[in-house]
This record gives sequence, structure tokens and C-alpha cells, in this order.
Amino acid sequence: MRSILPLLPLLGSAAAQAFPPAPKGTTVVRSELFEGAEVSFKKTSICETTEGVNSYSGYVKIPKELLHPIANEWEDGAAAHMFFWYFEARNDPENAPTSIYLGGGPGTTSFDGMSDFPCRFSPDANSTTLNKFSWNNHVNMLYIDQPLDTGFSYVSLANGVGNLLTKQFTPLKEGDSLPELNATFRQATFNEGKPETIINNTASAARTLWAFSQVWMNDFPKQRTNNDELSLWAVSYGGFYGPGTFEYFQDQNNLIKNNETGALANATPLNLATLGLADACIDTRAMAMGYPTFAYNNTFGLQVYPEEVYEKAMAAIVEPKKGCYALIDQCRKLAEQGDPLAMDPITQSMRHVWLRQRLVSSRSPFDVTHSNITIFPKPYQDAFFNNRWVQEELGVPLNFTISSAKTNLAFMLQTGDPMRRSLHSLERVMESGVNVAMIYGDRDYRCNWFGGENVSLSLDFSSANGFRSAGYEPIATNCSYQGGFVREHGPLSFSRIFQAGHGVGGYQPETMSKLFDRVMFGKDVATGKVTLAEVEGGTRQRDQIR
Repeated sequence: MRSILPLLPLLGSAAAQAFPPAPKGTTVVRSELFEGAEVSFKKTSICETTEGVNSYSGYVKIPKELLHPIANEWEDGAAAHMFFWYFEARNDPENAPTSIYLGGGPGTTSFDGMSDFPCRFSPDANSTTLNKFSWNNHVNMLYIDQPLDTGFSYVSLANGVGNLLTKQFTPLKEGDSLPELNATFRQATFNEGKPETIINNTASAARTLWAFSQVWMNDFPKQRTNNDELSLWAVSYGGFYGPGTFEYFQDQNNLIKNNETGALANATPLNLATLGLADACIDTRAMAMGYPTFAYNNTFGLQVYPEEVYEKAMAAIVEPKKGCYALIDQCRKLAEQGDPLAMDPITQSMRHVWLRQRLVSSRSPFDVTHSNITIFPKPYQDAFFNNRWVQEELGVPLNFTISSAKTNLAFMLQTGDPMRRSLHSLERVMESGVNVAMIYGDRDYRCNWFGGENVSLSLDFSSANGFRSAGYEPIATNCSYQGGFVREHGPLSFSRIFQAGHGVGGYQPETMSKLFDRVMFGKDVATGKVTLAEVEGGTRQRDQIR
């Protein structure tokens, strides 16, 4: 959920001294089902270098007419350009399932340098090495930069000059000439980021992803798998994105099956299989107690809060009328009535709880065993994606940003999105037949496992009682190492991964790779040796597997 101002990835490199080139060598496919939509793409040879394994990068262009009502105020002729990078499975891609991967933020790129990616970015920020623990070993992986204004995704572009000290970007007006450039002022191309084009809530992001998925699934010609299962894995703020997106997808599926017109005419149902949530913030209310509790009494014996701060934070959560619980409940009630301004008091209240850790401690909220100046994983991808040769290879017309400050502020302060999202979306997703995996690193404060565990135990679904009464079992990473503990029953598993901070895969890549494959292919998380039982409707569940 880190929010980084847009110009940081430009660093001070000479590569930033030229505007990105116009894409060349791309194939453009016009959609036959969705008027005005296009898929443009090119085959890539960087990152995934395994012989015989294909990868493609490109854009799905979605005209404003297909994004009603999100794009109603956009200029005539405007369109969303959503960037994707698709990696075929290294093994049996013709029969492998497909999974979407979403970064967090809100507004953080999906190319975050974690262990799931097919390559790792080298310290020279100009090369990569193959990642043997990549999630595309057995699954076709589709990485998407979303919402709009994130990473390489955009609506309209602007050339301009960035000030690396103030982090301000000044677009050039028509006829303007470039000012003198130096170590401080660099030329760059970014999404214009007009206010009406900035996505500001999970519901709008889900609608946009539905349009993207419909165009991509129906019109991208290089997807050659016979397996129609579609899964979604999301990290951090993806705990809000993921359930909200799959809930919306399922609602659209139901409309299609009932011969009703949904958000898009000509849409086809998507076979939703698995939802994976890593280091995920899912429901602020259900996770609130986890923050002071984890800070004061965690499994590492690190008292991040002094006792008096812990007691104040706990009191602030439960205080009648003005406490976090009371304000969240009030916010959600008013949100149901259509009050977009109801979020401000609760956002401020929860911010006090979230930020107390930074105010009273020098420890990192992303890894409490490290200082707050620690950055992990190292952000080599920031400069890598701003190399001209990389931009040409990917076919992108703008500079890379790891995080969109505009999107982050819009979600947090304009709509209060994290206060509005509740357990209800995730409950509906599970009841629709989707299996859910929740994974948390035990050194992460930002979306900590105390709060995540409470979410898992608070969910109301048909086999919830069985899940709550199930015990924890060790996760066998290999024959000599246990990577964590897992509770699993019915459609749900909850895993605590040892010695891992925010971005669990970066700390424990082998464990995360094994867990991902087990979940995706219907095996138990603990051992990977037990095939989950088939129940009515074809859903794989964990009932009575041991």
C-alpha cells in the first residue's frame, strides 16, 4: 500500500533525457464483439527467456462508451489504455489455467519485483535474471496495470518536465519548447491524469477490469489454452480489489446466464476458479484490532508500541460514537444511502491507529524486524522500465511509475474506499463456488496476520463453523523446511508464512511458489499431496481431506 510520488522512478539516469518512443512492431486486433475496442500487442524477449516459452505485452483499448457510467465525463473520443504483460506457462501452456495478477496501492503497479514474476531485476537496473520460482511455471499469468494512471496504463498522454526535487510534473503546452534540462529537471511522458479519468473506488476499478477481461479473453489471439478457468491473485490493497472484482464478475456472469444485459452487451461468462489474497487488507473494521495488538504483543517479542500508546489505540477503536468501529458502521450506513462525504471522520480516526506505529517507532510498517528506512525488495524495476530499450521492447509510449499518487489519494481521501469495503464481498465470492486463499507474512504490520486471521474467522459462509474449528498444520515447503502454518477447510485457507514481511513472496519465494501451485491445482496447502474433494457444483473443497 506504499504511495510513491510519480517522478521517483526517473531517478537521475540519462535514460530519462528523452521522451519514450512511439510503439513499433505491434499487432492491432479490433474487437468483433465490442465496438471501438482493440488489443495491441507484441511478442517480448526480455524477462521470460526460457526457450519455447512465449510472452506478450500490450494494451487493451476501451472506448469511453464501453465504460458507462465511469467515463461519462471524459472527453469525446477518449479511451482507457490498460497495459498488460502475458506470460505463457513454462509447462503445458495449452492446458494450463490462467490467472490475473494485481498490485496493491491503491495505484501500485503489478510489476512490483516480487518473487511471482518470471524474472528478477538486477542491481544494474538494465538486465534481469530468470526466476525459477515464478508463478508461470504451471499457470498462464496475466499481469495488469490498474486502475488507470497506474504503471504504464493511461487515458491520454502529456509530454513535460519533471522536477526531481519537488516531485512535480509540468506538462508542456502546444508550442512550448523544453526548458534547459539538468540533474533536477528531466523530460518525461506521463498520463495526463485529468480528475475525471482517475478511478477512485474499488467498484469502478472492477467495472473497468470487467471490460478489459471481456476484450482480452475474446479478442487476444495468442491465448492458446484449452482451460477456461480464470483466477485472480492480488496483494496488499488487492484485498479490497480482489473480492470486489470477483463479486462484480460473478454478478455479471449471473446476468448473462439469465439472458439479461449487464454492463457490456455481447459479454461472455467467465469461469471464476480461485481468488488469492496475499498480505491483504480486506475489511478495515475486522482488521482494526490487529494493529495495536500486533504492535504491542507480536510473535517476535518486539514491543513496537509502548503500553500507554497501545491502550490509547485500543480505546480509540471501541470508543462509543467517535471510535473507529462506530464511525465505520456510520460510514457504511451512509454510503448505502449514497453519501460520498461520510468517510472523512472515520478516515481520520483510522489514520491515527495506522500511523501511531510510525509516530512512536523507527521500525518499518512493512517489516517490523527492520528499520523504517529499509526498502525491500530493492526497487530496481523503477529504473529498468524507464530504459529506452525496455520501453521499445514492451511497446509503451510513456514513462513508468511504480505508484500513482493521484489514484492513492482519490481512493483514500475522496471516497474513503477502504472504509466502505466489508467482508460481504468475500463471503459472496466464496458462496458462488470460488476457492479463496489468504496468505500473510508474520513480520508485516501494514496488513498484519493478526487482522487477517480475524477476517478469516469472521467470514460467514456455509462451512464457516468447520473452518473455525479446524486446527493449524505446518506448510511443508520441501523435505527439510516448513514455511508456515495453515488452517484450511471448505473453500477457504488461511496461511501464516514465517519470517516474511509485506510482500511475502519476496521473503519466502519457494514457499509462496509451492502454495500458489497447490491452491491453483486443487491440492491441500499443507502438503500438496491431497486432492481436494469435489462437491456439488464442481467446487474443490477441503472438507474431510485428512
